Amino acid sequence: MVQEDTKPWYRQFWPWFIIALPASAVIAGFTTLWIAMQTTDSLVLVPEQGVRAEADRQVAAARLASELGLAAAVDIDLQTGVVKAVMRSGDLEETPATLEFEMSHPAFAERDQLITLNKAMPDDEGNPVWVGHFVSVPEGRYYAVLKSSDWRLSAEWNGDAALTLRSGSDEPR
Repeated sequence: MVQEDTKPWYRQFWPWFIIALPASAVIAGFTTLWIAMQTTDSLVLVPEQGVRAEADRQVAAARLASELGLAAAVDIDLQTGVVKAVMRSGDLEETPATLEFEMSHPAFAERDQLITLNKAMPDDEGNPVWVGHFVSVPEGRYYAVLKSSDWRLSAEWNGDAALTLRSGSDEPR
């Protein structure tokens, strides 16, 4: 004689296992929705007035640097955070008193850093020198931009102590 299982369905294993699979997908979906609503995407730019004008200014500044044949050697002391930028003396007709050195992270805008470099004494060859200081030296990959009010030089930085910036090279996309 064969004895039948007389337990009700809700006391069986298999119905609950089958119900748990789609239920876990629904919970994962709601969790993903909650995470998406709590964070912002720093890579997406909100269209604003002046975004196009700023892009045009950046292109014009890079073009001017290219026409002038500008290049700069930047040394970053990874221990102390001291930044030293040197340009050839013949590159500039007039050397600005300050330059801006911007380090832009490719993915996270909150990691971007901007420091002001002040003009210092020329080096032994008479080349103009600007010096500044990071509060905390960035780590990882960054886009480096050295700019004045008229021109801009750029390069990609991977944590090295020395960096050469040129007009339009490795421009952030």
